[in-house]
Amino acid sequence: MINVAFLGPLGTYTHQAVLQQFPDDGNTQYTALKTIPQCFQELTNDLALDYAVVPLENSTNGQVVFTYDILRDLMNECADHMQNQALPKLEIVAEQYVAIDLCLISSEALDIEALGNDTCLKIYSHPQVWGQATGYLDRLRQRVHSLQMIDTTSTSGAVRYCCEKKGLDAPNEIRLAIASSTAAKMHGAFILDSPINDKKGNTTRFLVLRRSDSQRGPLLAQPSVASTSDQQVSLLTFVVTQDAPGSLVDVLNVLKENQINMCSISSRPYHHPDDSKTRLQGESTGARRRKWQYVFFIEVNHDSAVNWAPVVTGLSSKSLRFCFWGTFSRNRRYYEMT
Repeated sequence: MINVAFLGPLGTYTHQAVLQQFPDDGNTQYTALKTIPQCFQELTNDLALDYAVVPLENSTNGQVVFTYDILRDLMNECADHMQNQALPKLEIVAEQYVAIDLCLISSEALDIEALGNDTCLKIYSHPQVWGQATGYLDRLRQRVHSLQMIDTTSTSGAVRYCCEKKGLDAPNEIRLAIASSTAAKMHGAFILDSPINDKKGNTTRFLVLRRSDSQRGPLLAQPSVASTSDQQVSLLTFVVTQDAPGSLVDVLNVLKENQINMCSISSRPYHHPDDSKTRLQGESTGARRRKWQYVFFIEVNHDSAVNWAPVVTGLSSKSLRFCFWGTFSRNRRYYEMT
């Protein structure tokens, strides 16, 4: 029996990603948690959990910044380092992709075409959704008196809330949710319109994490979940040594010299560690307090025979701090066309 934690509640797109990776075959226990940080914290501290699944990015809306920032901060919190390589307690072992077909959902049957200009709509959903249905919401706003978008912690939670408030709306006020068809079915709600996302092929990517098995770090570990592709992918985070011309290029050249292909790069603001225990060799107090510095997130693809030793040596000499978050098989859904 394995225990998988995920960003809940049941019926979310993260729940769908979990089911894709860990089918409900009677040997899996699913633990729904309230927040992305809690998924990381519980997996780190609760030995009863084996894996955690969290969203990373959306093909329309981009980064899920909560996840990126947690990876950034965990890199800083690592107390054990090999030179200037941070060795995290968690590692990435797989990825999943879920098609995001958004639905407009109500707690009772309604005719969406019958809404008049005296209707006050309150629409609930996760904030990541608003950027994925902008055009639809703009068109809907033109047909009603007012439209208010209200954030919830999950899309499934938005449906649950609307169902709990059934019959409590003021005159001409209607509560709706934007979520998946799965969430509507789970809560006995009604789909008024679908799909309402602006772009076809809208997809969210999820990471599957587990605790690292070795103090050598996730770079040398092998995934223990089922592979779906022969293409291997590794996620790396790093901070350049100084804000000078060519500092980023110096790091990227390490990959080029070792025939490793970079397939994506992004960045988040770097938060310098204040704890002297996590300060790395060569990381001066002055450097730690400098503003406008960034953590770069790089994904590389490669075959399984790559020699990582010269890569680690090169990164150690060219970066202030770096961290490998794991090597995993590229999911075949990555190559699906829109």
